[in-house]
Amino acid sequence: MHWESDVKLSDEVRWRIGGAAARLGRVGSVSHLVEALNDLAGEPHLTLGWGANLLVADRGVTNPVLVLGDELDSIRTSPGLIEAGGAAGLPALVGETRRMGAEGWCFLEAVPGRVGGALRMNAGSADTGIWDRVIEVEAVTPEGEVVRLTAADARPTYRRVEIPEDWVFTAARFETRTGDPEAVEAEHFERRRKKVATQVYDLPSCGSVWKNPGGEWGSAWELVDAVGMRGARAGGAQIAEKHANFITNLDRARAEHVLELMRETRQRVFEQVGIALEPEIRFWGFEPDELRSVGAVS
Repeated sequence: MHWESDVKLSDEVRWRIGGAAARLGRVGSVSHLVEALNDLAGEPHLTLGWGANLLVADRGVTNPVLVLGDELDSIRTSPGLIEAGGAAGLPALVGETRRMGAEGWCFLEAVPGRVGGALRMNAGSADTGIWDRVIEVEAVTPEGEVVRLTAADARPTYRRVEIPEDWVFTAARFETRTGDPEAVEAEHFERRRKKVATQVYDLPSCGSVWKNPGGEWGSAWELVDAVGMRGARAGGAQIAEKHANFITNLDRARAEHVLELMRETRQRVFEQVGIALEPEIRFWGFEPDELRSVGAVS
């Protein structure tokens, strides 16, 4: 197994923020992944997909990082079924369902990321998650055991699943239902049009920073806006004017700038509204007190 040293993670994640990985291994198949895990011999590791919802600390990470690709970046379709590798991109997956005329997949339209990360976060809308379409998922444990899981095993909820963090999702089988191709195309087009009109796609960002709180305040962006944080800036990072639940990398932003904006936002929301916002994004390389300051750990 070949390991790269001191790999800039800012080049590997959508936010274009973060320090280096001390070791990074690129694996192209399940057997290659098992080889890498055997090489690690139980050493804690991290798995990187598209980095679409990840903030990496400026100091980087010391844990080995695994990146999936090659054979694991594949999509196959058949009537009523679509199979995707853990490294397959969500845009490619959704594009295939659209071409199949499969209904019920527009909830993932214009959502960045890879299948493995989407399964880890139960990506989707507030009402529908990717696990709602799962027949079966394949994952590899740190011991190199290949296991198969259903939604009953994962127990998915809003932006989380009950699967150990160090299990690596390598493949998934999804059900599809044939609909009216023209209606499916129109539904996807309208979903994409609305997202492009209201969200940020022209600057590096990580999508929604905070989970929606539910209740009277249905959307996190409304809370951020209500406490006057829309457009706030720290260093090279800014809470987007276009969508107040996005933080953009305007100009060589650092992770410390993002944390500063998140701390200020969370404090204001709690003091003024009484709601403790929870991050939707993931964090690598931060100290416990840094994570507590933004509600990432209790």
